[in-house]
Amino acid sequence: IFQRVDMQSTLAAMENVSAPRKYAEKEIFVTGHDGTTPLEIFLLCLAVPIGLRLYSKLTSCVSHTNKRYYWVEIAIEFATLILPNLLLQTSLLPYIIGPSVLHLCMTILSYMLPHHHKQSQQTKINNNIIHRPPFLTVHRATIYIQTAIAILAVDFPIFPRRYCKTEVGGYGWMDLGAASFIIIAGWSSSSSSSTASNNIMSTMKSMKKAVIKCAPLLVLGIIRLITIKGVEYQEHVSEYGVHWNFFFTLCCVEGSMVAWKHVKGHFVSLTLPWDGMLACLLMMVYQLYLSVGGGQDFIENGPRQCSSDDSTWLSLLCSAFVANREGILGIIGYLSLRLLSESMATYCIWPKVDPSTITELRQWRLLIASVAFWAAHFFLTSVLGVSNSRRSTNVPFILWSMAQNTSVLCLIHFAMTSMGEPVQSAPRIFNSINRFGLPVFFVSNILTGLVNLLVDTIHSSNEKAMLV
Repeated sequence: IFQRVDMQSTLAAMENVSAPRKYAEKEIFVTGHDGTTPLEIFLLCLAVPIGLRLYSKLTSCVSHTNKRYYWVEIAIEFATLILPNLLLQTSLLPYIIGPSVLHLCMTILSYMLPHHHKQSQQTKINNNIIHRPPFLTVHRATIYIQTAIAILAVDFPIFPRRYCKTEVGGYGWMDLGAASFIIIAGWSSSSSSSTASNNIMSTMKSMKKAVIKCAPLLVLGIIRLITIKGVEYQEHVSEYGVHWNFFFTLCCVEGSMVAWKHVKGHFVSLTLPWDGMLACLLMMVYQLYLSVGGGQDFIENGPRQCSSDDSTWLSLLCSAFVANREGILGIIGYLSLRLLSESMATYCIWPKVDPSTITELRQWRLLIASVAFWAAHFFLTSVLGVSNSRRSTNVPFILWSMAQNTSVLCLIHFAMTSMGEPVQSAPRIFNSINRFGLPVFFVSNILTGLVNLLVDTIHSSNEKAMLV
């Protein structure tokens, strides 16, 4: 009842908006939200770990010699792994109960179906070219899929408003998007696998590779900025600021990691977990600035331009900083998150142990890391009273992001290694998305923008929204 009253009041407020541009109405629709609970967000992430078992059972029942096996496998993958993610991000499933019932039904069905132990031709081929463990591929592709669904669905009424990005503090489903991209980048980094040497040549090669990665991110950030300003697309200013966007954040984090790896490779002993130590130092200093130095209040309530009327370069820099303070200061939090994820990956994902024991060791270490991150997060929020804030990318938010992603990765790993015989390859769609991650993310943003320009999203029915 309260949710309906809030929605009615929101729509009534939108009717009174006198802004001449239509996008102002959409801007109101996606801002000012407080989020939901960590439990509900965690339930949303269970679709893939549970769906993997169901997917494996169904595909094992289909003969690989069937001429239509490829398309049958694609259909099964869509029905068991992608469609549940789509349904979970709609108001068609009630709060907590809906996701729980869906997961329960999928689990019961997966245990009712027989499992035929046979290896597909796709598995045999992919085993020869795989560059990362299949459970990591599945998690990485899951982030892309869930993000693509969310950025499109958020502009439709069928997307629950509690899943939107939070305005000040709280837990929002969409809050995890940017943090998850940073985390999977750290987990997938070549430095995490400890395969790169630390001589001058390898450092130069890694710098060149990172510069190549940064260039398209910078270009994409500029294109997004020009496009949004040019077509007067609705903006969530409290997300990154007036001119900043996530592509700029990714570019800065990648550049900072290049500099750090160069310093670490030349001047720092590698016998200690320096990535994790630097991450903890950055988080401690940054949280002190936010809690004691007034940083949190500045981010939430500060002006968008400096009070000085001078047009000097110093005044312009000051105005640019305060206008984009969320994005610029957030670099510290996201850099800490990247360092922490790489340090964790060294011990949990890429341990230097006997290959015969690596599966069990990974499972236990991922479980311990998950519990540790959740415990640290709730200690800060419940005992010390530091609220979770996506807007400032503070320490509780960093720990929550790590806890959420590590827990899901742990469950995916368990699902793929506990079905009689370990799964040696990710599903086809997930493999393709993982291979072309950046293009998929860019195209999904472009298509989302086109839909918003061509469709009256906030007045669309549930049927129309599901069709889109």
